[in-house]
Amino acid sequence: MTLVLSIIVIVAIIAYFSFFYIQRKNSGEIARIQKQISELVNSPLHTSIASAEQIKLAGKSLSLFEETKQGYLYMVNHQLPEFSEHLDEIAEANMRYKFFQVGSELKNIRLKMEDAKKLAEKTKLEISDVKKDNEEHQKKLKELEEKYRELRKTLLAKNFSYGPSVDLLEENLAQIETDFDHYSEIAKQGDYVKASELLVGLEKKTAALEQELEQIPPLYRNLKNIFPDQLAEISEGHKQLVAQKYAFKTDIKKSVSELRNLLGENVVNLRKLQVAEAVKCDKQLDSGINALYDELEQELKARAAVEKNVPSLKKFIEHAEKQQRDLLIELDRLNQNYTFNHNELENGHKLDGQLKAIANQFKQYQEKAEKGEAVYSGTLEQQKKQVVDLKDIEEKQTAISNSVQGLWREEQEAKEALLEFDFEIHRLKREIEKLNLPGLTKEYLDYFYRVSDEIEQLDQDINKIQINMDEITKTMINIQADVDVLGEKTNDIIASSSLAELLLQYANRYRVRYPEVAHASAEAYELFNHKFDYAASLEKIATAVNKVEPGAYKRIEDEYYATNPAKD
Repeated sequence: MTLVLSIIVIVAIIAYFSFFYIQRKNSGEIARIQKQISELVNSPLHTSIASAEQIKLAGKSLSLFEETKQGYLYMVNHQLPEFSEHLDEIAEANMRYKFFQVGSELKNIRLKMEDAKKLAEKTKLEISDVKKDNEEHQKKLKELEEKYRELRKTLLAKNFSYGPSVDLLEENLAQIETDFDHYSEIAKQGDYVKASELLVGLEKKTAALEQELEQIPPLYRNLKNIFPDQLAEISEGHKQLVAQKYAFKTDIKKSVSELRNLLGENVVNLRKLQVAEAVKCDKQLDSGINALYDELEQELKARAAVEKNVPSLKKFIEHAEKQQRDLLIELDRLNQNYTFNHNELENGHKLDGQLKAIANQFKQYQEKAEKGEAVYSGTLEQQKKQVVDLKDIEEKQTAISNSVQGLWREEQEAKEALLEFDFEIHRLKREIEKLNLPGLTKEYLDYFYRVSDEIEQLDQDINKIQINMDEITKTMINIQADVDVLGEKTNDIIASSSLAELLLQYANRYRVRYPEVAHASAEAYELFNHKFDYAASLEKIATAVNKVEPGAYKRIEDEYYATNPAKD
């Protein structure tokens, strides 16, 4: 029983303190909201609205301000007092512990207070904008008024600097001043929304006029003073240079005339105040005039260089022509005795054509210079190319000359080689004849006669009226290879036959005792005396002797080569 009473007491205490806590929390919230209401009611925003009312407003600006002001005053004078009375009712309900009702209504009023604060902030910003717009437009009015005074002053003071543009410039300035008066009137009335719209267009027109006033004077100065003087100077300079026998790539007179026409077109551009076109035309004039100055200067410099180059170039051409004559004479002479295989004659005549073309260009320059028709800048470039071409021609002349000069020497070397080939084949023939062999194989004889025919044909080719040294050189290389092979074949026959005879004589000592030696000797004799196959004969008898006396062939072979070293 005591435990139950204790629990009841504890629960009661907890409930009491919970109610007390909630009640105090709600009271604090109510007091906080009442304070916010008081702050909004007593806000300095009322003073701001009162001061804004002193600003003269009209049109849309006035409508917006009135709408904002009325909304704010309605909130302060009606809504906030209602919120305050409602809070008193909520406070009374809180004292009676109607916590659910209090919580719901506090939530409601908090949301409404948030809207009230947003409205107050919005009003504050819009009032600030009204003041700012007023100050901004007052400032703009002063700035624009000052700017127009400066523009008018500039246009009047420098009237002569704008030439044909001045009428339209004054019209534009007058129109801007009319627009300014209209803007000023709207701004003074306080219709800042409309004034802002007018200000955008007004500032664009003003900026355009300022730019035109800045750009036109140098353009007009070029048209009035600079370009005409320059064109006159170019015309006079061209006239003097023509009198001194200068010629030009460009038709200077025509170009000057076209540029003067362009001057007239740019006067029209300025009169119509087409400044962008005038700037473009001005650049075209400047570029065209500079190009003409450059051409005059280029021809002056080029003539000095060309005339300086003439003596050395003339000597260069004459020297190359002399070498060319000598080369063609030499080629014609050598061509009677030799066949050219590298187009030396054709290349020589080609060089002759190139040289004649250069000489003709040089002659044409001299004729044109005399008549005053030479364009020296072009001639200078031509001279530079001629020097390069002449150097190339001389190098090729030297190469062709060197190529053909060696033909006679090559012919003498070929004749010496022919004598050596002839001597060698006769030597080989004598070596074979000294052996008194029973005969020679058809294969060897065919090869021998083929080499002999090649040597004879070489002799005929070398002794022709016109010889082809390239073909002769190729033939000599082939004959040398064939003579070397023939020498090897001949040495093989000499060595094989000699050793075969020695071994056949040596084998006689074994023929009676060794029938196989007798049989091999008979076969070896057959191969030697009837088939003339001395290598096979040697192999047959050497094999048989080595069987009965190992090492005999090696010993006899060593003795043979010891006494006949040249046959090894």
